[in-house]
Amino acid sequence: MTEIKKEESFEPTPAEIAAEKKAAIEAGKEKKGYTLKDTAGKAVDSGDYFFSTTDKKYPLDKDIIKNYIGEPVTREDLISVFNDVFKPEWGVLFYKKIDTEVYIVIIPIKYSSIVGRLHESGDGATQLHSISQIAEGSVNIDSFRAKLKRIVPFCEFVK
Repeated sequence: MTEIKKEESFEPTPAEIAAEKKAAIEAGKEKKGYTLKDTAGKAVDSGDYFFSTTDKKYPLDKDIIKNYIGEPVTREDLISVFNDVFKPEWGVLFYKKIDTEVYIVIIPIKYSSIVGRLHESGDGATQLHSISQIAEGSVNIDSFRAKLKRIVPFCEFVK
């Protein structure tokens, strides 16, 4: 039987543990602080869109947000149609997944018909609707408008 020497141990040293903790903290700082933006490009409060069971805002992870909902739509023709269907004062967000023709509509919690304390939502819950197109640049404005209008009944804009 061979003895394992102390230097061959698989247990990390206190210095290695401290270094790992410091790296994890730094990595966390880089991922946090993602700013959601409305169709006008203005920053919005993430607490209005992602439910939290506590008084603290649900922390947004930049990598998850970018991979899951993408980035704000910048095409002016689509933003114009979007703002015709969803009034800008409602604060509905309009995002596009990266590298796909999938558009994400994010409804503020105050207008959500499925997210909130009444619905026993968990931390990070949000009301998302996605609209998929066949190929990059293939958005037909009329069909896009019709698809956006189908989302409105699932929101409570008039209370």
